[in-house]
Amino acid sequence: MEKQEILEKSRRENQKGDERERTIRMEGESFSLLFVFLMGLILLTWKRVHGLPHEDVLTMFWTACVANRVYRLARRRNTSDIVTLLISLAFLIWNLVKFFQMA
Repeated sequence: MEKQEILEKSRRENQKGDERERTIRMEGESFSLLFVFLMGLILLTWKRVHGLPHEDVLTMFWTACVANRVYRLARRRNTSDIVTLLISLAFLIWNLVKFFQMA
């Protein structure tokens, strides 16, 4: 392989950033989502213990699930993602309806 071919191949592979940067970004996003999920559990528990409506917290959770499944479905086209998308979407709609009925 000539030098120009090697450089062009490297440019194409690193067009969206190098592998280390992508890995750090994905790990950071996963780490932050874990904390969001834990805070959601804390808020959900607090609201349930005190008899407060909790559909807002559940709506945020199901929104994240739907977004994740839409992304995965667009990238992988796996049948199991369709099933879990539909289930997540049903729960999202259910909680949204209950949330807006409170107002």
